[in-house]
Amino acid sequence: MNPMPKAILWFRAYVVLLVLFYLSLVAVGILFLFLSPVSLELTAGQSTLVGFVLILLGLPFSLFVLPALSLPRRGGAWVYGLSIIILGITSIVLLPFGLPLLFCWLKDPVKDWFVPIDP
Repeated sequence: MNPMPKAILWFRAYVVLLVLFYLSLVAVGILFLFLSPVSLELTAGQSTLVGFVLILLGLPFSLFVLPALSLPRRGGAWVYGLSIIILGITSIVLLPFGLPLLFCWLKDPVKDWFVPIDP
C-alpha cells in the first residue's frame, strides 16, 4: 500500500479554504440583502440582485467542493479533485494556492495513491 502523499494533505487544506471562500460569498450576499441599500450606495433592486447572485453562486460551489474532504481511493476521485483544483484557480485570490497544488496533483505518486497498482 502506498503511503499518502503530502499533496493529499495540502489538497484537503485547499478544500477547506475553498469552502470558506464560497461560504463567505454567501455571507456577503446575506449582508447585501439586509443592509440598507443607501449605505451600499445602491438601489434596493441592485442590492437585492447582488445579494441573491452571491448566494446562488456561493452555496452550490461550496456544496460541490465539500465532499472532496473524504475522497475514496479511485481514479474518478482523482479527476474530481483535479476539477476542484481547476475551479479554485479561476479565482485570482486562490491562484497562488491552487497552481502549486495542481503541479503536485499531476505527478505520479498522487495518481498512484488514488489508483493503487496491485502486484
